[in-house]
Amino acid sequence: MECTQAVMKVSLQPSQQVVELVGSESPSTISLNPKNQRSRQDLSRARLRALESSLENGRLWVPPSPSHRKTWEEQAHIERILHDHFLFRKLTDSQCHVLLDCMQRVEVKAGDIVVQQGGEGECFYVVGSGEFEVLAIQEEDGKEVTKVLHRYTSDKLSSFGELALMYNKPLQASVRAVTTGTLWALKREDFRGILMSEFSNIPSLKLLRSVELFTRLTMLQLNQLADSLVEVTFVDGQMIVDKNGDASSLYIIQRGRVNSDAWDLLSSQTKVVQSSREDGNYVFEIDEGGHFGEWAFFGERIAFTAMSVGDVTCSTIAKEKFDSIVGPLPKVSQSDSKLKDSLVPKGHGADDDSSFRKAQLSDLEWKMCIYAADCSEIGLVQLRGSDKIKSLKRFYIKRVKDLHKETHVFDEKDLMKSLSQSTCVPEVLCTCADQSYLGILLNCCLCCSLASILHTPLNESSARFYAASVVIALENLHQRSILYRGVSADILMVDRSGHLQLVDFRFAKKLQGERTYTICGIADSLAPEIVLGRGHGFSADWWALGVLIYFMLQSDMPFGSWRESELEPFAKIAKGHLVMPSTFSMEVVDLITKLLEVNENARLGAKGAESVKRHPWFDGIDWKQIADGTFTVPQEITDRVDSYVETLTEDLTASPSMPSEETADQAAPEWIQDWD
Repeated sequence: MECTQAVMKVSLQPSQQVVELVGSESPSTISLNPKNQRSRQDLSRARLRALESSLENGRLWVPPSPSHRKTWEEQAHIERILHDHFLFRKLTDSQCHVLLDCMQRVEVKAGDIVVQQGGEGECFYVVGSGEFEVLAIQEEDGKEVTKVLHRYTSDKLSSFGELALMYNKPLQASVRAVTTGTLWALKREDFRGILMSEFSNIPSLKLLRSVELFTRLTMLQLNQLADSLVEVTFVDGQMIVDKNGDASSLYIIQRGRVNSDAWDLLSSQTKVVQSSREDGNYVFEIDEGGHFGEWAFFGERIAFTAMSVGDVTCSTIAKEKFDSIVGPLPKVSQSDSKLKDSLVPKGHGADDDSSFRKAQLSDLEWKMCIYAADCSEIGLVQLRGSDKIKSLKRFYIKRVKDLHKETHVFDEKDLMKSLSQSTCVPEVLCTCADQSYLGILLNCCLCCSLASILHTPLNESSARFYAASVVIALENLHQRSILYRGVSADILMVDRSGHLQLVDFRFAKKLQGERTYTICGIADSLAPEIVLGRGHGFSADWWALGVLIYFMLQSDMPFGSWRESELEPFAKIAKGHLVMPSTFSMEVVDLITKLLEVNENARLGAKGAESVKRHPWFDGIDWKQIADGTFTVPQEITDRVDSYVETLTEDLTASPSMPSEETADQAAPEWIQDWD
């Protein structure tokens, strides 16, 4: 893909300095004139704070012992308050009991500050007794004044701090005790631990994901298979599978080792310790974590033997159980093969980008910034001595270090290279670095974020084109076990031709079968299971697609803006409280409703992208053309992209963000040596 200076003549002017949003993970697209600035403010509404509160630290959560004692009256009071709260409504009885045990008594005196404005909260509080006031420092007539915004009392069944259970963020107000009183506090760590305790089959899920055959199954299928695993034990020398028997199960070795003569049938991922020759046959010793017998799921009857070496424990699942959950494997394989064929990246023709593939940052002239995130920015660059323009994603080294994101940016680079030339992911031409920046040069010419051309709603034909592009992109990512969590008009990018491009993968994660408990993404696009902290998987991406389609057609969010009420949109998301505009067609209403299904297992897309592609709203879409980039871009989109390019006037000559001279003079840190 190529873009010459003649094509982009008007656009190749330096943009304003990128504004970093301190304490935010949010992207901020640069406004380039007053008209666009107004539309961007309407679209972003400061809601683009990305939420990140990871509790996946590898530690096993253990409930407090002894539990925090409460009288019957105190417990009943807490239960009344929690009963109708959206964060706690779907907890099981056992989880509710543990939660009550975790809530700790906090005695306060008049004047005590419970939480401080500007600080970070980590507890949710139930008012047991006393009176508390909410204070906020606000500016009036150039002066800071303290105002009382609200009062909490026990007789009003008051509670506060629920957002602290979801993620870290600076508090917008203080809470001060007016009288002596009692609070019951629930820590975020305990709340997350209680939620995660529901999924006791996580080890089984990881075990299943170790089998190559299962890597492309949905989370729903994996959970059902995990529930169906049977643990069997064998003593030393016991025959597990007899050559004359009927092997119809998969065996995954949890403990011990197994001798087998089925070498040519073993997966390349199976751990083989040693081999020997017995009676003219090669016998191999399979280690813990290895597996065998999966060929039975294809209906193949193959004679082989497997014998325990020492005491052995295996997890097994029979073909009949597998078929009842997933379906006959040949059908799955045919579907998967068809999918692979549809996702083969289109060729780029003759490679005339050899000079770009060897480029260093010093060979590239930065022209303008079109997108910025927490520690990175994307802009257009020109190869010195050439008229060719490409897009460069660069990470500011000092900012990366300040945010402790060193590992994250390397993971993002490796992920983008592995996806290079995949559907909607541009090819990585090269990676390069200097003392100030880490660069990823992309084989595309990006124009702006999708949100930048959504100043007014799209017609359904145009929205359908972009929605179909997202479907294909998610299908590709999910087949690779990658959860994206970036389906948002503010993160998805549009290239000069109007096609969608995925270039921001900071929220992406490769799942190995387990649920993930990290709260991250764009606040307005979070699925209910993320908001409630119950763990989430690939279904969360399909929820975000529903939000995106609604936004493209309405220029507003389906659950309201958190700018008006930070908590209310999350409550609506958790309940699935949704009202459809009368201007939407019946087909798109049905699609959005099924994508914005609160039950993630019943959500459209939960069993794979095929169910989304078959929805009537997508009738007329040629999925192969969407996948290979040959589908005609709707005229409305090309007009909007052309109009956006015309707004990039020569008056805007402010330099893009650059490192300070002090930083520029420093040598490159050692940790970037493996970047190229």
